[in-house]
Amino acid sequence: MNIRFLIAWLALGLLAAVGCMGPKVITDFDPSAEFSAFRTFAFSGMTDRGYESGESDNSPLRRRIIEMVEEQLAAKGLRQVSLEDRPDLLVHLFFGVKDEQRVQNTGMTPGFYGRHVETYAYHDGGWTPVKSSRVTTYEDHEGTLIVDLAESSKKELVWRAVIRAVLGDSLEKNFEMANKGVAKAFEAYPPAK
Repeated sequence: MNIRFLIAWLALGLLAAVGCMGPKVITDFDPSAEFSAFRTFAFSGMTDRGYESGESDNSPLRRRIIEMVEEQLAAKGLRQVSLEDRPDLLVHLFFGVKDEQRVQNTGMTPGFYGRHVETYAYHDGGWTPVKSSRVTTYEDHEGTLIVDLAESSKKELVWRAVIRAVLGDSLEKNFEMANKGVAKAFEAYPPAK
C-alpha cells in the first residue's frame, strides 16, 4: 500500500474524529405526556449554580442561553408567551461550571529523539541513576446546561435535556458549542412514542 495513501486516510480519520467531538447531550421525557397538545411556552426562571435568577437578571450570558432555547422551541412550532398568558410549557434552565483536575504521569522523562534521559542523584560520594517521571496536572472546566420543560397545568416535568462539555478559553467558541448542544438536544423533539 502506498504510504502517502495511508497517511491521507489517517489524516481524514483524525479530522473526522475531531469534528465529531463536542458536547455530550442526554435527553429524557415522560412517555405519558401528550406533546402534540403543547403550543406555547414561557420561561419560568434560570438557576445558576444554586442561585435563582429571575426575569430581572438580563446579563448577556443568560440572555444568549435563553435565545438559544427560544430559537429551538420556535423552530418546533411553539410560540412564546408571558407567564400570565398560561403557557402550555414552563421552561426552566440550570447551568454551571465545575472545575476538574486531571493528573497524568508520563513515566520516564523523554530526551532527544525519544530516548529516555537518565537522571542521577549524588549519594555517599557517588552518582547513582534514579528513575524519574513527570507528573502533569490539567485543569478542565466542565460546563453543564439543563433544559427542563414542565407541563404548566400539572407542574410536572415532561422533558429534560442535559448538555455537558469541556469549556475552552474562547467565550465565542464556548457559545458555539452550547448552541450545537442545544440544537442536538432538540433534534428529536417532540419525542416519538
